[in-house]
Amino acid sequence: MSEVIVRERYLKNGKKVYEYCFELAHEGGKRRRRTKSGFATKREARAAGRQALYEYENVGEVVVDNNISYSDFLDFWIENDCKNTCKEQTIKGYEKKIKLYIKPELGAYRIKSINKDNLQAFITDLYNDGFSVNTVTSIKGLLTKSFNFAVDRNYIPASPAVNLVIPKNKQPDRPTRFKQHIFLEKDQVDKIFERFPKGTSSFIPLKIAYHTGMRPGEVFGLIWDDIDFVNKTITVNRQVQWYAGKRTEEEKKRTNGTSESNGYWYFCEPKYKSYRTIDIDDTLLDILKEEYEKQQRACEYYDEYYSHYYSDFKVTDEILRRNTVFPQNRIGETCTEHEVNFVCRREDGSYVSSRTMQHVSRIVHMQLGITDYDTYSLRHTHGTMLVEQGADIIYVQRRLGHKNVKVTLEIYTNHVTKTIKSRNSELLNTMY
Repeated sequence: MSEVIVRERYLKNGKKVYEYCFELAHEGGKRRRRTKSGFATKREARAAGRQALYEYENVGEVVVDNNISYSDFLDFWIENDCKNTCKEQTIKGYEKKIKLYIKPELGAYRIKSINKDNLQAFITDLYNDGFSVNTVTSIKGLLTKSFNFAVDRNYIPASPAVNLVIPKNKQPDRPTRFKQHIFLEKDQVDKIFERFPKGTSSFIPLKIAYHTGMRPGEVFGLIWDDIDFVNKTITVNRQVQWYAGKRTEEEKKRTNGTSESNGYWYFCEPKYKSYRTIDIDDTLLDILKEEYEKQQRACEYYDEYYSHYYSDFKVTDEILRRNTVFPQNRIGETCTEHEVNFVCRREDGSYVSSRTMQHVSRIVHMQLGITDYDTYSLRHTHGTMLVEQGADIIYVQRRLGHKNVKVTLEIYTNHVTKTIKSRNSELLNTMY
């Protein structure tokens, strides 16, 4: 390693300053040096010289401040790593868990001071406090990823978040927090469709969810190209999500504090990249055929006043499936060569978004009295009905787009409906 040399220099006005200098690698057989002057003392010049030499010897690597708090580092990680590799919805989920759970407990500590014992105690406390294993697992993943990034950027020499353990052989101190998706009985489903009949904006998305078990984002991301009327299938190629754009102070002032937003809808890959083609029953097929023909007639009737939507690129491109990070495919009314023919839309062509499901939930809670209903209730009901009828569990898993069959087994084999109980009671009697 080169040596830092400090020497005196005099400015034109006679003032004495100090300069550091060190040798660089030879280039073309010629010697090169790096110098910088203007320091008031030898100590300042030498310290700056050593810093510059260290950065040079480490190929321009910047020496970081390892006294940074874990809270500030997490902000740095989100900005410089996650926003380059993760989807918008994923980042929002990260930020929520960081804000609610990680920063309050660990954020104030210097990142270099946090050790494995601190992190293991944090994970164990979450488990004992009744958080679900899924929630604890996701928080553990955030610790692992953020500390790996800290090692990569030289904030710490090694990650303390290695081999953290979620307790499995002991009961938590408090009951596990778990929101149980409910199974809707036939009379409850009938009530929902009596309240949201054919012709209402919620009818089509509710019917699709009930007859296919698709996730809400997948339902509202459907376009007519995804429906194969001949082979009676739906292909799940994407989901739709909302990007909440940030407004400047000037924009907030202009809108006088109203909810006008810079946000927009966009297509992204299905959850867990669960691309799939699923069968549809004759009842849903007839409903969709009727809806398609209705939209064709409405488009002709409204003519130039019919709403049209477009995306940045073709939404069914096979290349999207091979990308590590699915590019955000913005949807808008500015004309491009890629028109989006949504399945869920009103008579005038305007898009029926997933926000309508918030209105549905309120009505179902307050008017119909089904207080545990949420947007996943119809998906859960569909999956349970398949199990009731004896469908193979691998068929249910692939139809619902679960990451693996274990998830399907955990959710649907633990729900004993009247039909399942009756069928198995008959089976029990035939055994003897």
